[in-house]
Amino acid sequence: MPKSFPARLASLLVLLIALAQLPAHALASAPAASSGGGSADAQRQLLEMSLRIVEIDQELGRIQTNRLQLQQRIDDSSGQLQRQEAQLQERKRQAGESLASYYMGKQEKLLGALLHVRSLGDLLRTLDLIELVVSGDRVKIADYRERSERLRADLARLSRERSELAALERQLTERRSQMDGLRQQLEREIAASDDPEATRSRIGSVQQLWESEGREKLRSYFKALAKAMNRLPDWLKEHPEHLKLDAGGYTLTMPDETLNRFLQEQDPALASFRFAFEDGRVVASGSEGQLELEAIGRYELVEKPKNGIRFRIDGLRFNGLDLPQSTIDELEQSFNLGFYPSKFISFVRVDSVQIQEHELLLRFKFSL
Repeated sequence: MPKSFPARLASLLVLLIALAQLPAHALASAPAASSGGGSADAQRQLLEMSLRIVEIDQELGRIQTNRLQLQQRIDDSSGQLQRQEAQLQERKRQAGESLASYYMGKQEKLLGALLHVRSLGDLLRTLDLIELVVSGDRVKIADYRERSERLRADLARLSRERSELAALERQLTERRSQMDGLRQQLEREIAASDDPEATRSRIGSVQQLWESEGREKLRSYFKALAKAMNRLPDWLKEHPEHLKLDAGGYTLTMPDETLNRFLQEQDPALASFRFAFEDGRVVASGSEGQLELEAIGRYELVEKPKNGIRFRIDGLRFNGLDLPQSTIDELEQSFNLGFYPSKFISFVRVDSVQIQEHELLLRFKFSL
């Protein structure tokens, strides 16, 4: 028999009172439905953690390669320095003999020879002999000094390389420890999820897609962008309408749509990649098949190695997942998306850079 309205109301009040007495963390920890088990935010964190592990493993490979190359250079340098030291000892002996003979008798003999000349011809021959002897001694002494300075420079370089190798060894140890810790944490999180097998499968799929396609596609985008940006100064020579002469310099106004057309003209591979200028930041994104890649950053003024602007990445995403800082660092080291005005106007320098909605503004000053 269905309950009356007052009875149903009383049951509802009892339920509300019971819920109100539960601790807050009990409600917050209630599992949310998802295809892989656990909340969507927890799933995202697991996937991003798995990508960090993959990228740390990739970084370890690069560090190990650098370490082996540096060790080979140190071994080669050590062998060369041993041979240099042996040669230097011989040059030192010869230079010492020359100095000793010069200051302990040769000087007097040469002066005595001058006093006993009987003709102009004897004088000239004697002067030639003195010049030959003295110049030979000078060559030996100068050769010793040069080899000694070169050896000191090579020893200093070897010392720096050994310090660099020690730093790489420490970096390897730290990154391996970090990767082991992340792997253990990931395994614990997977085991604690609602459906460990589904979670593990999804993580494996994301890792496989990133390693088989994502990383290489991201690098191909940046490689094409770096080449295109290197051609931008020449393109601006042919499109002076974007430059405005004013007091003390120029102003370059570059709409994002203009930059995108330029990039697509330079490389068809960039047809699916676009720059968007927002207030104070740049969003560069591309998509192809199952891949969605996005870099969020800014242009900053740089003076070294030369004046210009360079793109700095603040965030990098693969299919909506944040990639680690090590991936950002490697991309910035490998590809320069900068713009350097001296390539098209030698007597100007970038004075300021500003990113507005849909426009990049560069202010140049004359540097005569």
